[in-house]
Amino acid sequence: MKWLAQHPFLPALLGGLFLSISFPFSGSLSPLVFCGFALLVYARQQLFLIQKKAFFRFFSYYSCFFTWNLGSTWWVANASFSGAALAIGVNSLLMALVFSTWSSIQKREGSILSYWLLIPFWILFEYGHHRWDLSWPWLTLGNYFSIHTGWVQWYELTGTLGGSAWIIVVNLLVFNILNSYQNNQFISRKNWIILALSVLVPIGFSQLLLFKEERYTNGKKLNAVVVQPNVDPYTEKFAAGTTNEQLVDSFLRLANRHVDPQTDLVLGPETALAGSFLEFELEGFPFGQRLKDQVWSWPKAQLLIGASTVRLFDQKQSVASNPVPNAPGRWYENYNTSLLVSKNQLTQYVHKSKLVPGVELIPFSAYFPFLAAIAIENGGSSGTLGTEKEPQIIQQVRLSDTVKLAPIVCYESIYGDFVRQQVVKGAELLCILTNDGWWGNTPGYKQHFSFARLRAIETRRWVLRSANTGTSGSIDPCGKIVKRTSYWHRAAFQQQVELRQDLTFYAQYGDWLAGIALLLTLAFLSWKIFLKFSN
Repeated sequence: MKWLAQHPFLPALLGGLFLSISFPFSGSLSPLVFCGFALLVYARQQLFLIQKKAFFRFFSYYSCFFTWNLGSTWWVANASFSGAALAIGVNSLLMALVFSTWSSIQKREGSILSYWLLIPFWILFEYGHHRWDLSWPWLTLGNYFSIHTGWVQWYELTGTLGGSAWIIVVNLLVFNILNSYQNNQFISRKNWIILALSVLVPIGFSQLLLFKEERYTNGKKLNAVVVQPNVDPYTEKFAAGTTNEQLVDSFLRLANRHVDPQTDLVLGPETALAGSFLEFELEGFPFGQRLKDQVWSWPKAQLLIGASTVRLFDQKQSVASNPVPNAPGRWYENYNTSLLVSKNQLTQYVHKSKLVPGVELIPFSAYFPFLAAIAIENGGSSGTLGTEKEPQIIQQVRLSDTVKLAPIVCYESIYGDFVRQQVVKGAELLCILTNDGWWGNTPGYKQHFSFARLRAIETRRWVLRSANTGTSGSIDPCGKIVKRTSYWHRAAFQQQVELRQDLTFYAQYGDWLAGIALLLTLAFLSWKIFLKFSN
């Protein structure tokens, strides 16, 4: 301990390492997440004691968060090295700024109240980070428990922000014990009991909720076939010469091996129809007619599948609108789309709304349009995709009833609040359409699949997940993986799911913890202002 105290930069790095190797599939040593921030807070204290300058303190904080980001999300570089460098660098900087701000306030105030202020600060950071153009919620602290869903069944009340608060609370308690040990102070039994209860009580409560939830049933069912075509996105899917006709034929051959008279829904992955086409003219294309004919041939199954689509307009609609060449006054928008092909109704289209920064979205181009022009001129992006104004669902009309589905495309599945808004609109089943092959055989696709388990718990909905490459599967409302395909294999499977309409507390009230965090922060600041002017 004395050696670490004399070299406080090392516990900061060790904290980042703990946060990294405890992250799902980057080590999965989950208990260590309860020590990562404790080591950083310890390093921060020692840096103040040896009177290191502000720049060195900030560099130490940044090193911790950079180690965490790099160790957990390095695989992004398989798709884009520059994108990974930007995501890791900027995300680490934002985290360091939040921690440094709290550190400065706590140092100046020196009170127990300001010490615990780290909890609402971090909650507000994560809440805001989910809702701007540089959004990157992958490392939300609550995501750590996606591989231990038995610990966090109470996410049906709090969402992942509850898990984030839990982690910070336990870390601060661990630091108190660490600090007492460092100062040769007696560590009372009370401190150990409080620490043990802070870990065990949430897990025990989770088990009670799990016991209750596993006995829930309402009888309304849907039979699905989930398809994983396993088309390489680099060498096949988006390669020159690959046509939608080829992709459709390959997809349907695989699906037809499993569709039977009881099948209600066939689920395909994101951009399974990779070649862009005009919406509402699907049947005018040979592949579109092939899809429609196939759906008509199935006894009752309908098809939910991903596609790259285009719409035309007579005026500019959004920052995603582009002028049609040689057609003055005409505009078009590109979309990453989910579409439902049915013989009972017109084809329905829902567009992806949570876009990947730098790939599908040019950040801040809505406020600074010149950024889009610069990006395109430098070959960085083809522009921003169009989106829905708010989360949407799809209504599947069956022979005897109507089923409301939540189409969730790739990146959208990381956003708990986005998915819960679909559930509030009536979604009875979560359908994730994704393509995780960009990252290769790395922790990336495993983490992405794992996070879907949290969406199931938050909303108490079944999840069906179709991945073009990566892992497809089914997840029950308790977050239990029922079926899962192997990586990089063509596969399909049948799954019967229960459709639900009840709303969890989280589904109804969303990220209410962020509201509490804001109130606590404002109350603290108001109190300090009051004291300043009352003296």
